[in-house]
Amino acid sequence: MSYLKQYIEPTKKMFNHLGYRLDYLDSRLKELDKYYDKHYQNRKELTREISDEWIYSIKTKSRHVISERVSTIKYLGIYLNSIGISAYIPDYSIRLGPHKVISLFDDDQLFRFFRGADNIKSHIRSPNREYIIPVIFRLIYTCGLRNSEACHIKMKDIDLKNGTISIYHSKGNKDRMVYMSESMKELCIRFNDAYSGIVLNREYFFQPSYDKACLTKYNIDDFFDKVLELTLLNREFSIKPTVHGLRHLFAVNSMRKCLDEGESFENWIKYLSQYMGHKSVNETMYYLHLVEMLVPEYREKMAAITEGIGVSYEED
Repeated sequence: MSYLKQYIEPTKKMFNHLGYRLDYLDSRLKELDKYYDKHYQNRKELTREISDEWIYSIKTKSRHVISERVSTIKYLGIYLNSIGISAYIPDYSIRLGPHKVISLFDDDQLFRFFRGADNIKSHIRSPNREYIIPVIFRLIYTCGLRNSEACHIKMKDIDLKNGTISIYHSKGNKDRMVYMSESMKELCIRFNDAYSGIVLNREYFFQPSYDKACLTKYNIDDFFDKVLELTLLNREFSIKPTVHGLRHLFAVNSMRKCLDEGESFENWIKYLSQYMGHKSVNETMYYLHLVEMLVPEYREKMAAITEGIGVSYEED
């Protein structure tokens, strides 16, 4: 048995408890243990030399495999240091591909977008859009919803008394409940009171007409583009913003609030991961990159949080 074998299970338990989904970690730790036992029987340490030799000892030069090995050393090193054992932690990651470049509103642009949404006029081809647009985009932003989730909210799934929305069979077939802010709840109540007299006995909260039960992603994208054109915001970006950017912006601004108020990052990231319906904390970590990229003044705080942590920049 190698020196490292006794730390394999505790390392896995630590990161499982933190909410990480690391399907590869068990097999990679066993590979490391086998390699260590063969080449370093008389050593009781995890150094950079040992780590680099194992990481690059494989015949394949697959970036995916090398990335997993680098992350495995990081997680093991973090655990060992957490229990008082000095161990090497790689200060780099292997990128699996370039980040997708996205455009997000700043605070002023977001204000102008919602002001434009409030001024959308009716159109014969988009029945009742002037009622739906001001509310649905605010809901997507304030609750971090996916486009399809907002489209498919049924009357039975939204509790206007308690300010909750039940999301069923979302991405990854996950169910969850989201909580509206008090102001968002009041807006939805006012919308429902008015709209219930326009589309009677509707099945969906944002049902556009008697004939059409549910909005589609195409409808929401089209609504979004109309607001961009009305406000001239479409002229301010080289890469056009998208509806999904409102969900990104919710996460980024939530992160900024966490940093400003000094909240527990570990508790916050686990809560946000569940709130947004991510498969694991790894997906939520994508927003660390966005905050650092979009809000430069937070980089020092971000560095303090992410130092030594293997961050997966996977957009959901």
